[in-house]
Amino acid sequence: MAEKEGWQSIESVRRYQRTADVVIPYRREIMSLIARLSATFTPDRPRILDLGCGFGDVANEVLALRPDASVVMIDNSEEMLKIARERFQNKANVEIATYDLNDGLPKQLPSRHFHAVVSCFAIHHVEYANRVGLYTDVKKSLVEGGLFINGDRFKGESPIISKWELDGWIAWMVDSIKEKLARERTFDEVKKTQLESDTAHGDKPETIWSMRDDLKSVGFKHVDCIWEAYNLGVLVASDG
Repeated sequence: MAEKEGWQSIESVRRYQRTADVVIPYRREIMSLIARLSATFTPDRPRILDLGCGFGDVANEVLALRPDASVVMIDNSEEMLKIARERFQNKANVEIATYDLNDGLPKQLPSRHFHAVVSCFAIHHVEYANRVGLYTDVKKSLVEGGLFINGDRFKGESPIISKWELDGWIAWMVDSIKEKLARERTFDEVKKTQLESDTAHGDKPETIWSMRDDLKSVGFKHVDCIWEAYNLGVLVASDG
């Protein structure tokens, strides 16, 4: 049997679970921002769809603010979903499903049903050619006035700026690994490891501007970048 790779590998998933906050700047702040937005701009008993939910960290933030919410969580990693299912096993208002976002959204999801669709560090794994189809399904799944909130990894439009942002992130990781894990790693070692991880996990960041253009092409009236640092950003698409 072939060894599982990427997010289907339990080793990769457990490693990410241990080190996500070490290697991703502002990860907790980004998730909190996504949750606060979805809590602020939705009615009582909101319906939330979490794309690429992973272990359910964003859903957990949402439910802490809006325990009356119902949340549908989707991810393609069975290993991550095992952790999520155990985490939310006593939550009747949480539904978890295995699905590949390269195929858009599951056909059984009702259209115009969700008050907010959220995603965090997931869409940069979707193939470029499949993103407009995914955004089209997201738009159809939202009630009138609903929000699509995406926190993700991006690249600069200029290759020079993109490299500068990546190198800034790598330098941050070197310091974070030393501080939080008490390990001395050189800049080149960390960058090599990250680039190898990008290949193994199919990371394909786009620019903020290309995502904005794609979201507008499927019918969103407004697309705002409300937060950006290093090569990370949070975008909100809406009609209101």
